[in-house]
Amino acid sequence: MSPDFTALDTALRVASVRPVLLSATYPPGEELTWVGGTIWSWDAALVEVTLSDGTTGLGEAGAGIMAAQAVPGIVTAFAPYLVGANFAHPLEVADHLRAYTAFWSRGGILNGVAGAIEVACLDAVGKRAGVPASELLGGRKRDSIETYASGGLGTTFDEITAWMFAQVEAGFGTVKFRAMKDPDTTIELLNHVTAQLPAGTQFVLDAVQGCASAPWAVDDAIRVGQAVAAKGARWYEEPCFANDLAGYARVRAAVDVPVSGVESNGTVREFAELIAAGGIDLAQPDVTFVGGPRAFSEVARLASDAGLECVPHVWGSGVTFAANLHTVLAEPHVELFEYCTLPNPLRDALLVEPVGFENGRLRAPTAPGLGVALTLELEKKYAFVAGGGHVIR
Repeated sequence: MSPDFTALDTALRVASVRPVLLSATYPPGEELTWVGGTIWSWDAALVEVTLSDGTTGLGEAGAGIMAAQAVPGIVTAFAPYLVGANFAHPLEVADHLRAYTAFWSRGGILNGVAGAIEVACLDAVGKRAGVPASELLGGRKRDSIETYASGGLGTTFDEITAWMFAQVEAGFGTVKFRAMKDPDTTIELLNHVTAQLPAGTQFVLDAVQGCASAPWAVDDAIRVGQAVAAKGARWYEEPCFANDLAGYARVRAAVDVPVSGVESNGTVREFAELIAAGGIDLAQPDVTFVGGPRAFSEVARLASDAGLECVPHVWGSGVTFAANLHTVLAEPHVELFEYCTLPNPLRDALLVEPVGFENGRLRAPTAPGLGVALTLELEKKYAFVAGGGHVIR
């Protein structure tokens, strides 16, 4: 007989909240390099809540990989609206914070921190109840989910191609690699990699806001997209600057390949505007950017109602990985998950059970809450070091 999770006590009262910044610094010679610069360390901006019964939980602000030092002050500013407040369910938390701080927290990393606090409360209540977080999100809809390999960094065609072969060897059926700085070199890279793709392997080209700090002209984004379409891509990711709704709409109308975006959107409203503009075929919210699990599910429903797909962006520590995985396992409108296969000590160290990957799918975690844990030893081992992280040059 299946357990009755509807009878769980989901009420909570937050006693305290604190930010926790971590860095996993790569040894010399093992840094991650790509056309956007060098990643010297994998940083994480976590939030730990302690409930009135002493249970603790963890959340993460996804933008902390680039701006970890911005998070502690935001947590301090949110604390007066959180500590001592009563909630019937963890999914009330981020909406509560947004309502009380609407004069200054409508989006971006601010909303990411509100979502991190909501996730931390979800983790704590799940641990207290002894059930996986997905059971508090409406119950698991599937026992596993298809996942694709995300990474594809490197400064040469051969580096990116070697990464692609490693992912196929590991059992992934879809691989995603990043564009180069300029459109012409990107098309050359596309030709180089796709000519060597094993039969049956799908690919995605991530244009990285086409491309990162110096966006291409829309006509160039279209030209790359047409090349991507000719090679039979699964989708074409972020061909334009995040706020360029008109550019997204132009690209989508001109290319015969699904267009996706925008992983860094910090509100449901931004996704609603992008969808209304006809800018995407596939929405890519991230629980740790868009404002928590409830906000993520609102985006997934908006996409489904518009006949679009929804695939999460997942690029952080074990907390980000788990928060997105539990959310999509309970979300009926999501069938694919991003798995960043780059070396990330903060993913593996914070998860209490190994990632369950097999035959291109991720198994549902079984540990209580998110299945993450932060110890004093880990805080010391991965003490935050300023000046690293994902800094685009």
